[in-house]
Amino acid sequence: MDRLSQLQKTLAQAFKNHSNSENTQRLNHLEKIDRRLYGMFLIETFHYTRHNARNQARVATRDELLDINYMKFCLKHAMEEAGHEYMAFADLNSMGVEFLQSELPPPLPETETLIAYLYRVSDTGNPMARLGYSYWAESCYGYTDGTKTVFKELLDLKTHQMTFLEAHAAIDVAHFEEVKFAINRFVKTEADWKALEEVMLHSLKLTATMMDRVIGQYLLHLEGQPTRYGILDRLLKKPA
Repeated sequence: MDRLSQLQKTLAQAFKNHSNSENTQRLNHLEKIDRRLYGMFLIETFHYTRHNARNQARVATRDELLDINYMKFCLKHAMEEAGHEYMAFADLNSMGVEFLQSELPPPLPETETLIAYLYRVSDTGNPMARLGYSYWAESCYGYTDGTKTVFKELLDLKTHQMTFLEAHAAIDVAHFEEVKFAINRFVKTEADWKALEEVMLHSLKLTATMMDRVIGQYLLHLEGQPTRYGILDRLLKKPA
């Protein structure tokens, strides 16, 4: 088995390990959900996605000797990722209520942890490590189709209301091929592979923790407890 195949096998197991938290089980037992859950998902997605282009570009600006072609890959990929957060923001505003960016609650602590970790990875340590995040983030849609189906069917969402999960996924098909090409070209040593896999697994764990907290916040909302997402109550008053 080649290294990329081994990496994919490890990733598949990691997704499986993160798919059955206590909050997820509680969510699965609800008879229905409402659009506030989707709104929470989109808000946190907006927050962390807006940093992806920035932290990847920083890999290329490190003050050390790097393969010039790897630097170009990081900058090109960062440029193509720039602005993808606005897909999530547009999806949020597609549900019949217009929100301003200034109204959005701050990111959850778990979201801030993910953001900070990716900047740290991009700025320090093995320069190949950031590819571990790109590897799973550009190929996650086969593992997250169930989430997309839940949102689409239970909330009666249309395609234009799911551009981040659908149109963005189509873009990432090509990006994933580029990431695999970059890994095969630039990841050469055992230390490179180890750093890449470590970041792949830990950034996925941080993302899963963030999304689990989103579910937890929604469950608190249903219990009538205050959360930072009070503005999303407007989604219940004005159908799309």
